Amino acid sequence: MRVAIAVHHFPPNYSAGAELRAFRTARWLANHGHDLQIITVENIESGSSKGIIAEDDVYHGIKVHRLSFDLSKSQDKDTWEYNNPLIFNHLQTYLQDIEPDIFHAISGYLLGAGAINAAISHDIPVVITLTDFWFFCPRINLVRPDGTLSDAKIFDVQECTRCRYEEQRRFLFPARIFPGLADSFWKTSFDAAWSNLIGIQDTKNMFEERNKVLLNVLSQASAIICPSRFLSDSIIARGLSPEKISIVQHGLDKSNWDPIVESRSNGVFKIGYLGQISKHKGLHILIRAFKILQVDKPIELIVYGDNSTEPSYTDSLYRLVDNDLRIKFLGKYSYNQIGNIFSQLDVVVIPSIWNEIGPWVMYEALDTKTPVLASDIPNMSHIIHHGENGLLFECGNWQDLVNELQRLIEDDDLRRGLIDGIKPVNTIENEMNDLLGIYQRVVDGESNTS
Repeated sequence: MRVAIAVHHFPPNYSAGAELRAFRTARWLANHGHDLQIITVENIESGSSKGIIAEDDVYHGIKVHRLSFDLSKSQDKDTWEYNNPLIFNHLQTYLQDIEPDIFHAISGYLLGAGAINAAISHDIPVVITLTDFWFFCPRINLVRPDGTLSDAKIFDVQECTRCRYEEQRRFLFPARIFPGLADSFWKTSFDAAWSNLIGIQDTKNMFEERNKVLLNVLSQASAIICPSRFLSDSIIARGLSPEKISIVQHGLDKSNWDPIVESRSNGVFKIGYLGQISKHKGLHILIRAFKILQVDKPIELIVYGDNSTEPSYTDSLYRLVDNDLRIKFLGKYSYNQIGNIFSQLDVVVIPSIWNEIGPWVMYEALDTKTPVLASDIPNMSHIIHHGENGLLFECGNWQDLVNELQRLIEDDDLRRGLIDGIKPVNTIENEMNDLLGIYQRVVDGESNTS
């Protein structure tokens, strides 16, 4: 089968969740005899407003078509962010040349409606894997500038408009200091005739059009894959047909993991964090909790992740750490190190303040029999059952996190019981077999009967 996988970024320069998902999917399919082509965005700060710069290369045996353009030169940046005509025009020609049997979009960010509509224009069956909330929210994670969560199941154009304005400091700071006055201001502004003077109506119109275009794109897909039940429930609530939706849980590919040569120490209780160092991932909550944690055992907090992606946030974390030598930032890690990293940890904490779609680290920890302590948000609480195979704490509440960490550190029987309660996680073979079944079904024009 000829498969074109479209994803906003791809290794080696990018290696977050969607990028790695695209890579592992492509590698598995290629290793099992399928013809793979990756389509991705390499750069949005180079090129012209008149065309796409395209480069072809091969990464680990996989063909990659890398697109670059200068988004700042667009005629309408807000629209091009989700429906870029340059991408549509380029891929209309490119897809005609490569003639894939399936167009598989992983996320929608950067490539947007333009890429999917280009495939639809050639009657190529489209499969979309949702890895975030980009189709609902240009901020991707549904986290407002003040750190609170938007409702994933409804579209509220006034809330989206307010969120866009409060990305600017002159609106955000007053909202933080005087939230009641800010609420009154926005309630009045949406009704007032003078709202057009600051562009409120134009912004509302943009969000309404964005929502209409992207829901239409989703509705035209032959199949939509959700890694979690909460995400599936959310898009159904927004009007998508349940018949098109399949829940396919993440499957681990351990073929490249290094042999485990280290094991957990009985001396120091090691608390781990692995992943993006971004505010919505909640590492600041974990550091706050660790700093006030009081236990009889020696403890360490080990942080793995790229600390260069959000420098201002990283600086705020270092200020929180305040030269506490028990907190160690060990930087980026490669996927082959996973087994050995977890072998050194006594617990992994996932303190996210957004509705995580997976995350990978949760499944990796469970596979290595490492207890997980996670925010009690829907996707993770569907997998982590409190007191059975892990622990949950109230999202954003570092005092509650302190209480759960203290229980875990001081109660060896609790920790052993959690380890015993961990069941095997899904494998990449199971996940890919489910994916191939979806591919075959949409190629054959059959509906989802699962």
